[in-house]
Amino acid sequence: MVLTSYAQQVQLPIYIPAVNVSITALSANGMPLTKYAIVGLSCAEYNVSNLGLVSAVIPIPSTGSITCKAYAYSFGMYSSKTIVLTANESGEAISVTLVIPVSGYYVPGIGFVPLGTLVTIAIVILITIILIVIGLMKYARWRRERLARLIRPPE
Repeated sequence: MVLTSYAQQVQLPIYIPAVNVSITALSANGMPLTKYAIVGLSCAEYNVSNLGLVSAVIPIPSTGSITCKAYAYSFGMYSSKTIVLTANESGEAISVTLVIPVSGYYVPGIGFVPLGTLVTIAIVILITIILIVIGLMKYARWRRERLARLIRPPE
């Protein structure tokens, strides 16, 4: 005779206190750096990073708090902020905006261009125009001298 035992399965909900943390990066003039910034969140045993936006659910202790560091890096500049999560914030969504001290503008078809790059491009264009003008002036002088030699008979 074979004894078979059937256990009744009961699903018990387990509640883990957690906070949903969203981190976004903005430039100094308020432009979102969604494709140009590495954004991350570092907590005790939880590290996550992504390009542009990070959204993570962080489990927190039922008593006490957990300290996390939100950071963003773009175009050689860095910004960070410390966040303290407590059990009182359990179930909430916390939004963190990090301002990276990089200025720039959105150029259609290209994307976000830092102000330093725009200044460099403007200087290169200005130098190119100056060299072209100098070259045209030299050419005009050479041409006048050549025509003067053709008109004036040699001595």
